[in-house]
Amino acid sequence: MKSSKYAVPGLLWTTGVAAALALAGCGGGSGSDDNNNGGTNQPKAYVLDSVVLPASAIKSAAVAPASLGASVKTRFVVLPELEAEKTVASDNGPAQQIGTQRAVAVTSTVAQTQSALQWSTLANGQQVAAINIQSTGAYGLRAGVLVDSLPDGAQLRIYSQEHPNAIVERSGAEVNALLAQNRKAGETGAAANTWWTPDVGAGDTTVEVVLPAGTGADALRISIPVVSHIYQNLSLPTDAELAETTKADTSAACNLDATCTNNYQTERNSVARMVFTRSDGNSYLCTGTLLNNTKGDFAPYFITGNHCISTQSSASSMQTAWFYRSSSCNSGVPGANTALRNAGATLLYATASTDAALLKLNEMPPVGVTLAGWDARTAGQVGDAVYGLHHPGGNLLKYSVGSVVGYMNCSAGTGNAITCSTGDSNSGYYSVRWSQGTTEGGSSGSSLFRSGRVVGNLYGGGASCLAPNASDYYGRFDKVFSDRIWTWLAS
Repeated sequence: MKSSKYAVPGLLWTTGVAAALALAGCGGGSGSDDNNNGGTNQPKAYVLDSVVLPASAIKSAAVAPASLGASVKTRFVVLPELEAEKTVASDNGPAQQIGTQRAVAVTSTVAQTQSALQWSTLANGQQVAAINIQSTGAYGLRAGVLVDSLPDGAQLRIYSQEHPNAIVERSGAEVNALLAQNRKAGETGAAANTWWTPDVGAGDTTVEVVLPAGTGADALRISIPVVSHIYQNLSLPTDAELAETTKADTSAACNLDATCTNNYQTERNSVARMVFTRSDGNSYLCTGTLLNNTKGDFAPYFITGNHCISTQSSASSMQTAWFYRSSSCNSGVPGANTALRNAGATLLYATASTDAALLKLNEMPPVGVTLAGWDARTAGQVGDAVYGLHHPGGNLLKYSVGSVVGYMNCSAGTGNAITCSTGDSNSGYYSVRWSQGTTEGGSSGSSLFRSGRVVGNLYGGGASCLAPNASDYYGRFDKVFSDRIWTWLAS
């Protein structure tokens, strides 16, 4: 976890001296592989420029699903308010935790859930039923739908009672494919077979199921034993709230609004805020970056930290927010073009050695995003001018300006710490010091840029508004590129 609260006051770095710093994250393991070896043993390129995603690369948008209104019988489940101490950010994870798991006793088994679902028959012969779960005090809620059997032709429709017409719909076939992907990656049990519903930005969630005509209710065997209670307000303001100039930004004062500079206007559109839920039901926040590839096919490859996502089930739960920046300089209000995607991703590669994870999004991001360029030619040099683009604390996009001040050897320490020691040009991490701006929790996994191209990803460090001279540590992109990810980006 990268956060100002993890800064180490008064810490001095000297050659050869190791120190424990708090995480932007740690992690390990590798994800699934889509066998993209490209038929070559060498990259086609070591440097690539950015490109803007055109409308022609995206399929026509689906028609927004309509509410079924009074046709749906809904069973309501209300969970009591959490204890106050459980609604603050936890230090128990290597990424910034924003949500905690809660058990749902009345739908914890298939039999209980089947009993809770009250079916109605629509005019076209389809059957529909719904369960609404409210977690008092939550800003968002994700239901962990544990699937034993789900007809491909079923439709799962997710919405809140607060916004009943803002519906996210997924077919049974889509959910089954996502869970099959978890199992293919080697995951088992509940982790492999749980679909985390999208967070629709409210303290309740409705899971509505529509079964095809002629399909018996007993063909559906699901349970909802747990929800993830989001205790940090990450919801996007509605149009009405925007009209009232609702302030959405709570990041520390020395952060720099990315809308306030004429620099970085191309690469800033490659950055997304990402939220994901792990198999234990706890939810987390990081930042990631969309990457270009030499094939020019606009494949949505996405890089973040291994400490953020290192398992396929976490990748399957990932939601991204694009163009999440202020509408005007320091307005604190998101622009109207902010767009959410919630179909998850495929984990292609993850490594703890340079704290990197490469994913391929399951759903194309919106038109106009940038697929960022990258530079894997050589190690960056001490003194190189660099900058970061990130979502500190999940807030609107910020930028930081600084320079590479050295090389570091870093590894996961105990608890929330990483251990770093002074290294050389063969080491896996850059030490970066900011002259403007800083980073916080939620910035984790964000890319470091040099001359418009990605050269690293944020692991951890002590930089904050209160410790402006402390360093942050970025895994080197040239290292992870040559290790393996060139097979997707440059084959």
